[in-house]
Amino acid sequence: MFRPGNVEHFFNSLLILKFTGSTKIIAFADGLLLLIRGETVSEIENTVNLELTKISKCSRENKVRSNEKKSKAMLMSRRKKKERVEVEVI
Repeated sequence: MFRPGNVEHFFNSLLILKFTGSTKIIAFADGLLLLIRGETVSEIENTVNLELTKISKCSRENKVRSNEKKSKAMLMSRRKKKERVEVEVI
C-alpha cells in the first residue's frame, strides 16, 4: 500500500520531467494519460518506449508501482491503410 504523499510526489515529479515535443502527459486522481503523436507507427513506438522509460525510472525513484492489469494502450490513426500493430504495455 502506498501513502498518498508518495503518489502526490510521484505525479509532481512526473509533471516536471522533460518529455518530447510530440508527447503530452495528463495526471488525474490516481491515473496517468500519455498522449503521443507521430507520423509513423514506428516513430510512435520509439517515442512511447522512450517516455515509458522516463516514467518507469520516476516510479522506481518514488517507490510507486503501476497496476499492469489496469494499463491500456490505444493507437488511433486517420490513415485508411491498415497496419498490423501489436502494443505491449510492460
